[in-house]
Amino acid sequence: MAQDGVLIFLHIPKTAGTTLNRILDWEYNPLRIFSINGRYFRTSYQKLTNCPPGRLARMQLFRGHMPFGLHRFLPRPANYITVLRDPVERTISEYFFAVNRRVHRQHRQISRLTLEEYVSSSPYNNAQTKLIAGQSSDYDFLAGDCDAKMLAAAQDNLSRHFSFIGLTERFEESLALAKVLFGWKVRRYASFRITPGRPKCEAIPEHTRALIAEYNRFDLALYEHGADLFKEALAKHRDKVQIELEAVRRAGAVDRGELFYYRTVSTALKAVSLINSALRSAQPAWA
Repeated sequence: MAQDGVLIFLHIPKTAGTTLNRILDWEYNPLRIFSINGRYFRTSYQKLTNCPPGRLARMQLFRGHMPFGLHRFLPRPANYITVLRDPVERTISEYFFAVNRRVHRQHRQISRLTLEEYVSSSPYNNAQTKLIAGQSSDYDFLAGDCDAKMLAAAQDNLSRHFSFIGLTERFEESLALAKVLFGWKVRRYASFRITPGRPKCEAIPEHTRALIAEYNRFDLALYEHGADLFKEALAKHRDKVQIELEAVRRAGAVDRGELFYYRTVSTALKAVSLINSALRSAQPAWA
C-alpha cells in the first residue's frame, strides 16, 4: 500500500491544499510533521534541504510549497502526493486572493493590476508544471520560464513518483481515494482559505480566460495528464472509493459546534508543527 515510507505533500498554491493540510494535521503526529512556512516558503525550503539526513529521518510527513526533489535529501523511501487544479481557475483564484487579502506579501503590487495585466506580467505562470518538474535550483523556484522539456519532466514525475494525485474540482472523490490509499480516518473536515471577493466564473470574460489559458498552456497539458492518472486510480479502487466517498460526505457535514472545535484544534496542531519544524531547522548541523 502507498502508506509505506515517508510522505511528501507537494502543496501547489490555491489548489485546496490548505484544506488538505488541516486534514493531515489530524492524521499524523504534529511532532513528526515538517511544515514549510507558507509565508516564507522559499527560505523555509532552503533550510529544510540543509538539515542533516539523520534529523529528517524522524519525520513521517513533509509538506509545503516546494519543488519536486526533496526525496533526494531523505535517508528512506518517500511517496509524493499533490492536488492539481484547472490552471485558469487556479490563476483567477490566486489573483483575487492577493487583491483582497491585505496581509498578502504582494497585495499592493498586484492590486494595482487588472487580472489581464497580472497574467501577462507574472513570472509565476505555469506554477504547477514548474513545481512538479523540480528542475529549478534557484531561490525563487516558482519564477522563470517554462518549456516543453519541463512539461515532459513534470508529466514523467507524476506518472513515476506520485502515489496520489487529487483534483481540486473533485475534492471529495480525491479525499476518498486518499483514504483508500493511506488508511486515513478523516472523521471530520472543513474548507479553509476560500478566496474572498472572487467573482463567479461567468463574470470572467471569455477573452480573459483565453489569455490565462495561453500563458498557462503547459499547466493545462499537465492538468490533463494528472486528471487521466486520477481517473485511472479511481477506476482501480472504484468499489472502495464509493464506500469512502459516503464517509467523506458525512465527515464534511459538521454542525457549528463541531466546526468551531475542528478549526480551533486544527489551528493549534498547525502551530505545533510549524514551531517544531522551525526549531529543527534552527538547530546546528551537528545537533
